[in-house]
Amino acid sequence: MIRKYKALSLAMMALFAFGAIAAQSASANPLTVGEGAATLFVTGTSDPVGSTHTLTVEPGLSVECTHSLYRGSAAVTSGAVNHITLTPEYTNCKAFGFATAHVSTAGCVFTLTTPTSLVKGTSVTWHPSQIHVVCEGTKKITITPTSFGVSVCTASVGTQTPTAGHLVSKNLAATNELTDEATVEGVAYTSTSSPCGKGGNTAKFIGNTTTTCWSNAAHTVKVSCRWS
Repeated sequence: MIRKYKALSLAMMALFAFGAIAAQSASANPLTVGEGAATLFVTGTSDPVGSTHTLTVEPGLSVECTHSLYRGSAAVTSGAVNHITLTPEYTNCKAFGFATAHVSTAGCVFTLTTPTSLVKGTSVTWHPSQIHVVCEGTKKITITPTSFGVSVCTASVGTQTPTAGHLVSKNLAATNELTDEATVEGVAYTSTSSPCGKGGNTAKFIGNTTTTCWSNAAHTVKVSCRWS
C-alpha cells in the first residue's frame, strides 16, 4: 500500500497509501475547489518530494517503492468536493531483501471518508476508521519479489480498514497543491511463504505524497484546491 505507500501521503497512502487525498461528506470539512470546475481530477505522486513509500510487515522486512502515483476524480458541488476514491500505482520497488519486486494494485482502490480533525485553512486528518482499502471481489494488492526473474513469494493486502495511525493532508503555502503524510498501522496482510513474512495484522505503511488538482481528465489544466 503500499504510500509507494503520502500520504498517500496513505497514502497506502492508503497507505499505501501504499499516497493521497480525500473523500469527505458535504457537511464535513470540504476541499474547496476554485475556478468553477464541475469535476475535480487529482494526481498524487511521491516524486516531487523524493519520498519512498514503505510497507513494513515485520521488523527487517519491508516493501519500498520510489515511485507512487494516485489518480482520482470527483464531482464538485457548490465549489467543494464531497467524495473521492484513489487508484494507486507503485513502481521501482524492492521487497524483503530482494532488489526487484512487482506490486500489482489491479482491482483495488483507496477510499477516505469524512475527516474529523481540521486545522482551519491549513490541514485535515483522517483517523483509522476513515481510511479504507477496497478491492473488487477476491482481488488484493500483491507484492511479489523476484530473484533472477523468478517469483520468490507473494504478500497480499486485501479489503480492510487499518486499526491505527493517521493520514494528514496539508495546504502547501507556495502553491495550490496539497501535501499528504501517511503513517497507517494495523494493516493486515497474508504471505505465501516466509521470505514475505508470516502474515498478520501489524504491518505499517509510511509515505509522503504531493497532490495536484486539475479541471480536466488529461491533467493539463490545474485548478486550485484548499482545505478551508
